[in-house]
Amino acid sequence: MSTPTDAPRKSRLSPVLTWGIVAVTVLIMAFVLWLGWPAEAAELPAGTSTVEVHLIEDSITTAAPTGQRSGWFGRLSTPCDFDSWYVESAGTAMCATLDERLGTITVTTTDKRISLPADAQKAITAWAAEAGGPQPPTRALLVRDGEPVGIVAVATPGSATPAH
Repeated sequence: MSTPTDAPRKSRLSPVLTWGIVAVTVLIMAFVLWLGWPAEAAELPAGTSTVEVHLIEDSITTAAPTGQRSGWFGRLSTPCDFDSWYVESAGTAMCATLDERLGTITVTTTDKRISLPADAQKAITAWAAEAGGPQPPTRALLVRDGEPVGIVAVATPGSATPAH
């Protein structure tokens, strides 16, 4: 039995396979766009917030070029070693090597300025004194939800410089 020459040709792909390929392609594209979306700087909301405190080891922290984490695929870039954090603050960038999480403090944010109450200042100063060593830490990094939000000078811990 032969088929007529004007009969439509049957597709080799079944509709289920076609829709499966389309679904997987859409998922892959969504994942790539999610990873590649430009990273935004973490900001503290106005009012009080709880943040984690890490001391910055100044002796092994190095300067880095700014803008390494912005733009497409910025979150995937690694301008620093895997044991340091890329932090931008006050127009400069660094690959900061941190101590373990020392504790949490409460800070107050108004007009993008981060203020530390007296008990938070005392806690940071005490943690820095405990760290001691040949070169005691001079700065602390404030972290919220895994993102750096501020840098505090240990000598004058009344306020923090916003960071991202």
